[in-house]
Amino acid sequence: MGDTSIYDRYPTATRLTYERVKAGLTQKQLAERSGVNIRQIQRVELGEAEAGNLTAKNLLAIADALGVELRRLL
Repeated sequence: MGDTSIYDRYPTATRLTYERVKAGLTQKQLAERSGVNIRQIQRVELGEAEAGNLTAKNLLAIADALGVELRRLL
């Protein structure tokens, strides 16, 4: 299975968690590296909020902290 298939088949929560774990980061580490509040990251990963609820600035900061293109999180 190719790496891109996860982005077509799974919701944002799963994609964010996948990329974070793949990068070897905890939620706390991702929050610290991105400057995004840990609760916002937790809410997206738990499916309580969509990535679209985050500001563009925060989405870009998370993508940068994970070393991925923004489209991988949307």
